[in-house]
Amino acid sequence: MPNPKMLILRGNSAPAGNYPDESGNPNIAWPFGALHVRAACEYARRRGYEPVVLDKPGQPQSQSSPQATAAIKAFLNDDKVAAFYGFSGGGYNVRHILEFLASNKPETLIRIHLVVVIGSPGPHGKSTKPLYLPSAYSGVAKRKYKQWKDIDWEVVYRTNPVASQMPKDLERVSTHMFGPDILLAGWPEGVGT
Repeated sequence: MPNPKMLILRGNSAPAGNYPDESGNPNIAWPFGALHVRAACEYARRRGYEPVVLDKPGQPQSQSSPQATAAIKAFLNDDKVAAFYGFSGGGYNVRHILEFLASNKPETLIRIHLVVVIGSPGPHGKSTKPLYLPSAYSGVAKRKYKQWKDIDWEVVYRTNPVASQMPKDLERVSTHMFGPDILLAGWPEGVGT
């Protein structure tokens, strides 16, 4: 039996010089959205999912953004999609996707088993993890369905790594882009900014 799928949403697009690649090289452009794809895909595989990377940038963030629209379509058209992974701008779009599904297709929320959000903190780097918890969406669905059974999915939420989590040769590089790499390496909850 094939593995379930994880939709992976990239961060914002950017010209060269803004976001480093996996080696710390800043001279790479990100026209389809910044993301260390290898780390994100390997994380999906280790969790038992087939990775599906959407080549749409994370900006703008809204229910009707190109990235959110593509993700909603992919989710609704493929029953094997059971997880979302959002990095940076893509992480903010995961929230918009969940809001859309809760309001318009709440019966599909039962298919979700895992929501991963990395590098998408709230103001002042604060955690916005409660916005991704199933409890944030069950109430909307309950209003539509009297016999609604609460949904339940795992949330893996991290803001940004701290410098001490970085490999020695990359300690002076901005940590934001390395969230997927650090998560793959075993980033414990509660560590980071």
